[in-house]
Amino acid sequence: MSLHDDWQAAASSAFEPGVSKDSQLYVGFALLLIGFLSTGLFGLSRSLPSLSLYGLIASVAFGFGAVFTICGVGVYVHDMDGPVVFSAVSTSVRQLHVLLRCIAFAPKAEVQITSNGIKFSVDEARVVQGITVIEKCLFSSYDFNPEDDSNALPPFEISLSALLDTLQILGISDPAYARNQGSGFAPSYNNAFNTPSLGVAGTCRISYAQVGAPLCITIREGAVTTTCKINTYEIPSGYEETAIPLDRHAICLKIIMRSTWLHDAIAELAGTHPTSVILHASERPSPFFALEGQGGPFGDAVVDYLPESKTEPTPSLTRSKKKPFVTETFSAPAPPGMHGRVKQRYKFDLIKKAGKAMALASKVSIRQDQQGVLSLQFMVELNGTGFNPAEKEGAHGGVGSPLDKAYFVDFCFVPLLDEGSEDEDGNGEESESNNLL
Repeated sequence: MSLHDDWQAAASSAFEPGVSKDSQLYVGFALLLIGFLSTGLFGLSRSLPSLSLYGLIASVAFGFGAVFTICGVGVYVHDMDGPVVFSAVSTSVRQLHVLLRCIAFAPKAEVQITSNGIKFSVDEARVVQGITVIEKCLFSSYDFNPEDDSNALPPFEISLSALLDTLQILGISDPAYARNQGSGFAPSYNNAFNTPSLGVAGTCRISYAQVGAPLCITIREGAVTTTCKINTYEIPSGYEETAIPLDRHAICLKIIMRSTWLHDAIAELAGTHPTSVILHASERPSPFFALEGQGGPFGDAVVDYLPESKTEPTPSLTRSKKKPFVTETFSAPAPPGMHGRVKQRYKFDLIKKAGKAMALASKVSIRQDQQGVLSLQFMVELNGTGFNPAEKEGAHGGVGSPLDKAYFVDFCFVPLLDEGSEDEDGNGEESESNNLL
C-alpha cells in the first residue's frame, strides 16, 4: 500500500486532512515559500522580536509545507504509475462480507462495476437468483474511471468463495467487531496486543486495472500487506436476458413483514424435510397467508399467519378489513380465474438458500407476479455489529455513517409446475389455483 492509499483510507477517519489531494502540492510549495521569506526577513533584521515573529512563522511553514509537499508528490507519482478503471478503499469490510455471504449459495458470482456501486449476482440453473448491490457510500474512497463515457463496465465472473475468504482476513480482525454477539465485549486479557485490542484499523483496497484484468484486493494491517488477485472471466453478451424476470406490472401478491417471522416459519417447515413449499394467500373473505410444506417423510406441515392476535381478537364485522397480524403491508389481488386466492408451489431447497439473508435482515418484502415468479427482498441494516439490527451502540461509522444505512438483498425463484393436479381434483379447481403457468 502506498502513501496514496493511506490518504484515501483516511477519508473515513475523524482526522481527515482539510486540504484536498489535488491541492496539497500547491499548498506545500506555498508554505515552503513563506518559510524561506520569513527566514530571509529574519536575517535582515536580527533581533529578539523578529526571532519570535519570523522564526515561529518559518518553523510552522517549513513543517506543514514539507508534509503537504511529500503527500502531493506521492499522489502525482501514483497517478503516473498508470490509472486503473476502478479503485475503492474501505477501512471496515465486515459489512461487505456480510452482504456477500447472504448470496453465497453458488461458488461463482457475476460482477458489474458501475459509477454508483458494485452489483453481485449469483444464480443456480436459472431457477433461483440472488442479487445485492454494494453502494459506493460503503467505501471511504471510490474511483470509477471508465475508458468511455458509460456508467458501467462490462460484467465479469469471479470465484465468490475466494473473494469471501480474502475479505475474511481483514474482517475477523476488525476493531469494530471485538464484541461477542449478545455477551458484551470480548475479554482481552489473552489478546491484549493484537490488532483489535490496540485499535489499529486495517485497510482494504479493491482495484480493477482494465477490462479482462484480475480483480486485485490489497489488505494492509499494520506492517503486514496481503495482495490477492482473483481471476475474472468474460460473461457472454446478452446475459441480462437470462435473469429471472419479475413482472412488476402484474403483481398478484405483496407482503411486507419482519424477516424473523418468515425465517421462523421456514425453520418450522424444515423439521419435516419437505420437498416443496406452497404459498397460500387470499384477501377474501378474510385476510389469509400461510406456508405449507409437502412431500416430507414426516408428513405435511402448515404455518398460518392469523389476521388477528389471539390475545386481542377483533369483532367479526371488522375482521375482513384487517391484514394478517404479523404483516405491515398485505395485498393479494388474485387475477381472474383464481377464485380470489393465490396459491403457488416452490422447491423447498431453493427457498432455504435465502436462509442467511432471512436471519440477518430486519424486514422482507414478498412479491409474486401472475406467472408465479416469487421475489424476496430483504432489508439488511448494517450498523456497528452488522448482525443485530437493534444494536446501534459502538458503531464503527458513527452517527449517520454509511454503516448505519439499510441495504437490500434480492432473491427470485421460479415456481414448480403442478402436473396431474386435474386428476387429483375432478372439477379442475385445484389445477386453476395451484399454477398460473
